[in-house]
Amino acid sequence: MKTSRRARLTLAMLCAAVIIIAAVILPDLAVTAPEQGKPLGPVEKIRTPRNPRPEDWQAPDHAAALERAKAPREFVAKVKSEDPKLRQIRFKNLGLGVGDIKYSYMILDSPLVNTFENLYGPARFMHSKHAASLGGDCALCHHASPEGSDAGIDRLSETVACRTCHQESFNPAHPERIGLKAAYHQQCMGCHEEMNKGPIDCVGCHAKRVPDHKDLVRLPDDPTPMEVTQECLRCHQKAGEDMIKSAHWLWKGPSPYTVERQKKVMSGKATDTLNNFCIALPSNWPRCTSCHAGYGWKDETFDFTDMTRVDCLVCHDATDSYHKSPPAAGMPAPEVDLKFVAENVGKTNRNTCGNCHFQGGGGDAVKHADMCAVLRYPERNCDVHMGGYDFTCTDCHAAANHKIRGRSTSLPVAEGSRTCEDCHTSKPHYGDSMLDFHLNKHTDAVACNTCHSPVYSKCKATKTWWDWSEAGDKSREPVKDKYGMEDYNWMKGSFEWKEAKKPVYAWYNGYMERLLLGDVIAPEAMGFAPGDSLSAEERRSLPVTNITAPVGSIRDPSSKIFPFKLMDGIQPADAKHNYLLVPHLYPTSPDDKSAYWKNLDWQKAFVDGMKAAGLPYSGEYAWVRTNMYWGIKHEVMPKEMALSCVQCHESLKGEKTCDRCHQDRRDVDFKKLTVSGTDFGKMLSQGRDVAELVGVTDYIDFKALGYKSDPILSGGRFTKLPLGRTEP
Repeated sequence: MKTSRRARLTLAMLCAAVIIIAAVILPDLAVTAPEQGKPLGPVEKIRTPRNPRPEDWQAPDHAAALERAKAPREFVAKVKSEDPKLRQIRFKNLGLGVGDIKYSYMILDSPLVNTFENLYGPARFMHSKHAASLGGDCALCHHASPEGSDAGIDRLSETVACRTCHQESFNPAHPERIGLKAAYHQQCMGCHEEMNKGPIDCVGCHAKRVPDHKDLVRLPDDPTPMEVTQECLRCHQKAGEDMIKSAHWLWKGPSPYTVERQKKVMSGKATDTLNNFCIALPSNWPRCTSCHAGYGWKDETFDFTDMTRVDCLVCHDATDSYHKSPPAAGMPAPEVDLKFVAENVGKTNRNTCGNCHFQGGGGDAVKHADMCAVLRYPERNCDVHMGGYDFTCTDCHAAANHKIRGRSTSLPVAEGSRTCEDCHTSKPHYGDSMLDFHLNKHTDAVACNTCHSPVYSKCKATKTWWDWSEAGDKSREPVKDKYGMEDYNWMKGSFEWKEAKKPVYAWYNGYMERLLLGDVIAPEAMGFAPGDSLSAEERRSLPVTNITAPVGSIRDPSSKIFPFKLMDGIQPADAKHNYLLVPHLYPTSPDDKSAYWKNLDWQKAFVDGMKAAGLPYSGEYAWVRTNMYWGIKHEVMPKEMALSCVQCHESLKGEKTCDRCHQDRRDVDFKKLTVSGTDFGKMLSQGRDVAELVGVTDYIDFKALGYKSDPILSGGRFTKLPLGRTEP
């Protein structure tokens, strides 16, 4: 008994010692990836959501539209008998138009349309957009009026909702009337077909509902990731074939919007792109590919033709319990219950997309100035589409055959374009007032987000400066800034962060200049040598190499003033070959002798990093300053918070405003038009870091964009005046 007790005591002490040693060395070992394929032993499976929806969260505009859609309407038994053309003229004479629309956003949904089947979700309907595109001709859609209604007394009494006349199908009392579902489809699809504009297929307007997979999936209790994919492919073989041809799988593809590279068909993160965050993929695969929609991309030998390596669940998880292990080359975390997730798949959502896209650059809001985890359940003022209308990512970035519409300024790959104008048209201000006319003239030269996203990262601070030259000091203690963000990490260097930052504005025609791996940079931009001591001011004054930059000009009619996040930083370059270097950062195994995060030796890191990139390293390096332009396309603010006239046009600050050109009218308050807009004072009171923007005019800096002065005074880009054409 004594011996047994002593043995147990010795074992306990040994275990304690192991735990203490692990606690001491764990921070340094945390950057070493476990060997792929090694069993980790039994792990308790977790099914709980990682980002549960707050109980009090709702998208108010969407919720109100749903409530209106389901509200009962009194059935109209009798309608006026009226010639369509005479009705059209009568409405025009009454002045009925876009300005009379009570609700701009609607949802076409009702229990009446789901009586026999419910295979598709409701359709979003932009009432104002459709009315404006039809020239404000209300009679084209509202083709009948209730008997006894009089628009001369009640302007909206004759333009009633479809479901006041069209309700149940096959109503024996009114056999001449089609049901509500048929009425929607006849009216909408008929118009789209006649005008040769707009979708005429089901999924063009509706999201197809995903069937319950609990009785469809055939998996063992603890399947491997590849077994899950094989089960998906049993029914979705075509989807797998499409996926392995997509940019989300290949991380490369055509680059039609990169100047001088339009014929490159395999440009992207997997091959030749760089950034001034984590720099580049080659040699760092296991860490970077934790956001790849696949399993096991740990080195250059990954087989992109193997469909069983596709990760279906990372995009189609509807439980919010699925996640990947950051250092495991895209493999799911051991605690994920793969069978449970596979039985509960659904359409993509903000969580599934955001798990990768919100975390770009190694953390929340690091890379993208306009995307962060707040967008999972945002306030309306943070992003009106997601927070007001409950948009998912694919409401804008529609997919076809697993190719996603939309393109980034940071990467060359494009599988289709998506712009604000696709939904809002090139004349998005739908009223018929003088202000609407002027705002619509602005869209020829000003991008929508220039006015509607006056600041970026207003929901969470983003990284704006990254200096790799200062990495490696384990003794340096990080200091948290006013946003609670740390200014240093020994593995990565020094940082700066900013919340609610004013964008940099530039002319942009949709094309980008792009520095790729191996591209030579200017000799005068080579910066400083290792060991040189430069002050912060000296680093900021170094010549800049643009990794990405927008293409455009004040003289180019296709260019518009566009908002960008300008990412600034210091990164390594080959001192002899004059191109940017790729360091091997992440240790791929316990025996890795060259990874910087394990050995803190830049020379070894550059040798192996450049070998993986397929480029020679001279053995000498320097530190250079680089910039990247990141387009601001999300975090769109509500229209009432867009920039006002006077916030850009300083000339409107005086007594004379719009009436310098227009006769004063009693029904137009010119002064009010110039002072409404983005209320930075209110944003400041709500805790946003915008003190320096309160009271600012000439917000976008017209002279920096090539104008002589305020265009109100000096004229627009191509304006022809009586004495000749104005010169920018």
